[in-house]
Parts: sequence; structure tokens; C-alpha cells
Amino acid sequence: MRKRIVLLSIIALGTLSALGALAQSKVDLLLVDETQTLQASLMVQIYARALQESGLFNFEAKIVRVASSYDDPLGVNPTDKRYELIVIVPRGIEDGSVPQIWLITKPIGPQTRPELLTAIELIRQRVAQGSGGLFKALTVLDDGALGIFSSVFERHGWLK
Repeated sequence: MRKRIVLLSIIALGTLSALGALAQSKVDLLLVDETQTLQASLMVQIYARALQESGLFNFEAKIVRVASSYDDPLGVNPTDKRYELIVIVPRGIEDGSVPQIWLITKPIGPQTRPELLTAIELIRQRVAQGSGGLFKALTVLDDGALGIFSSVFERHGWLK
């Protein structure tokens, strides 16, 4: 009986350890929806569900209102929760005035986790396929404005 308890304890600890490693390998993602129409918000929800079902993400979402797609949609983070990746679906995507989805991270370099790079590539592919090539997913390497967002979000406590 005692051997069984010890064996079950070892199996349970191994399972918890594996689950912990799996949770750590996921990318912490915050999806920010700035869209202004019901149709666009529904499309964002479908997109969000597809990302969530990929199993690559610890996923959270916020719906925000901004006057301009270049306004800071988040402000100062009131919590201690930080994200590796912030995906912004900007205001203006509905009318085509902003034909990109923005992927905000800290600068990408040799220290970047492979899981984050895989997540970025998956999002790029899903955006291109889902929009029939009408929209692109841009990173901080593609657009200087996203680098500014990265700096602001890091300073305000959103990026880890």
C-alpha cells in the first residue's frame, strides 16, 4: 500500500511538473479590440477563438474605445499581469484606413523565446489567410510606430 502511495505521488508530481512546463511554454497574449462596429467585433471574436484553440496562448482580451488608432489603448497597467505579445486590432480596420493588425512585443532578438516567434508566425499566417490577403500582421520589426507602442506598453507595465 505504501509503495502505491509513493508511486502515485511521484506520478502526480511528474504530471504537475509537465503541466507547469506546458503552461510556461505558452505565450501570454493580450488581444486589444479597438473596432467600432458589431460586424468587425464579431470577426475579432472569431479570430480570437481560432487563436485560443491553437493551444499556444495564455489568452486574455480587452475591448477599448480610442479616438484614433494611434492613441494608447491601454494606459497604465493597474495589475501585475504582463504579456509577451499584445495584438491590437486597430480602429480603422473596418473601413480599410488601417489594413494591419499590430503585434507588439519587446524588441525581437536572440533572447526571444522560440514559442513567441512561432506564435507571431501563426498569427501572420492566420491574418493573411483569414482576410484573403487584405490585411497584414505587422511586428515591431516592420513598423517604427509599433516600436513606440512597445516602449509605451513596457513603461506602463504591460509587456514582460
